Amino acid sequence: MGAFRIIRDDGQDITPGSMLRQAILAVLICAPRQTKSRKSLQDMFWGEADAARASANLRTALYQLRHDLASLGADALVADRNVVSLTPGRIPAPGADCRGLGFLEGLDLALDGCTGFEDFLREMRLCDTEPEDSASWTVPDGFCPGRTHLALGLLPPVHVGLTSAELHFADHFVDDVVSCLWQTTSMDVHDLRRLDHPIIPLPVETGRGASHWLQASVEKRAKALRIRIQLMEAGTRRVLWLSEPCDPATEHSADLAYAIGELVLDRLTAEYNTASIPDLFPITAVAAMFSLDPQTILRTEAQLDSMRAARPSCVVECLHAFAQVFKLHEGIAAASDLDADHLCEMLATMRPSDPLLPLCQSLAGYAMHMLGDDSETALLLIDAAYQRSPHLAINLDHLAVLRLMRGDIDRAADAVQQCLRAGAFSPWRYTYDVTGAMVSMARGDFRGALLHANQALLRRPRYLGALRYAMAGLAMSGKTSDARRMLTRIQTLRPGYDISGWAEGLMRRAPTDLSQRLVQGLRQSDILQ
Repeated sequence: MGAFRIIRDDGQDITPGSMLRQAILAVLICAPRQTKSRKSLQDMFWGEADAARASANLRTALYQLRHDLASLGADALVADRNVVSLTPGRIPAPGADCRGLGFLEGLDLALDGCTGFEDFLREMRLCDTEPEDSASWTVPDGFCPGRTHLALGLLPPVHVGLTSAELHFADHFVDDVVSCLWQTTSMDVHDLRRLDHPIIPLPVETGRGASHWLQASVEKRAKALRIRIQLMEAGTRRVLWLSEPCDPATEHSADLAYAIGELVLDRLTAEYNTASIPDLFPITAVAAMFSLDPQTILRTEAQLDSMRAARPSCVVECLHAFAQVFKLHEGIAAASDLDADHLCEMLATMRPSDPLLPLCQSLAGYAMHMLGDDSETALLLIDAAYQRSPHLAINLDHLAVLRLMRGDIDRAADAVQQCLRAGAFSPWRYTYDVTGAMVSMARGDFRGALLHANQALLRRPRYLGALRYAMAGLAMSGKTSDARRMLTRIQTLRPGYDISGWAEGLMRRAPTDLSQRLVQGLRQSDILQ
């Protein structure tokens, strides 16, 4: 509130001198997870410029902004071709009282094409609702199904003069978006797209109807269709989020729809603070693990243990097994014993039509692969999940790993490419990049492996998986000193981390030729004896 200032703990004022850079930084600070796409920033500040000029202007502003924030660390502001982010914890996110007429007082840009930023200011200054929580995927201690009512209603598409065949493409695209929600959460979805169906926007407090609406708007440009998905509050019809225009008839439209589904989930969580997080279980538990925060992972495991004792279910069992992978491979704690037979018995109790079955099969299969030697059963489970849900990004990631470890490198690469499309906007995109690094390494493309690992490190600088594969890629490409530098970072983050144990586990699961090249590179870099 008031004039925009960035003050370090020692009292030094490091506020950017340019009002434009102040505005960009303010938008990033207030954004969910302090992350914005490059495209949204370009549209917000240079909406009337052509794409090349807007991109160049943003690139220049980010370069200067890095200098402004240099005293907070060289990695305080990170950016790649798609997103711009602040490193978590460098600049605290605003609290619950950051909205009001005094928000960013005096920060009004005299800049052509910045209507997007003006809309942002207007919403923040005039809105009296709770702000978005920058840690939107943080899970409270007591998360459990059913604690908060959340339901999605699908409204008929908005269009002018489209044929029934063209509307079929739009409906099919929305179906794929909703499939992502069905297969990752227990949220209710009500299909009200039939024009003869009465549409009643029941408020949350008076019924179990839709708390939010999802609606497509479709138009035809030349011969191509363009569809945009909007998410609205049911009671107020306030638009919470609007997707970029896309073609529902393209070859990879299902992958794109799943990526949009993950954005919808992200936006739904951002609507609530952590004290009243909506019921998006089990994805909330998965997100807690992917936070990579040791205490959050251990609290999540403790909550899952409590849920197992109170009301055993296959979903909870698979989540608990998946948590062990994070504990072990992030060096947090030893994993508890995995009972593969019990997991398979629990999976057999799920109905084949249960939308959460593919997610459970994928989580269980990956846990069996990473914690045990039963890769055959793991591959059967993950293949079955793929047959039921061929566009679920987390499943595609697991499928790529299993194919790679069986030496099927080309099909592993295909799964990675599809995963990167379907999970383009996922909160845990960084782990998909690590899988890309693994596949590139197996193909002998060490430069590609390093590029993927660096993409993951830009998103999660403290992710051990990315550091390990960056270290391995550097070692296998003969860059000994750089590989040792990666080892030092790993040992700083997790003192006493067992590199030999990690390498032994990877070599046990990897094809023989890759194992041999890995051992040779790590020994030449003095990482293994």
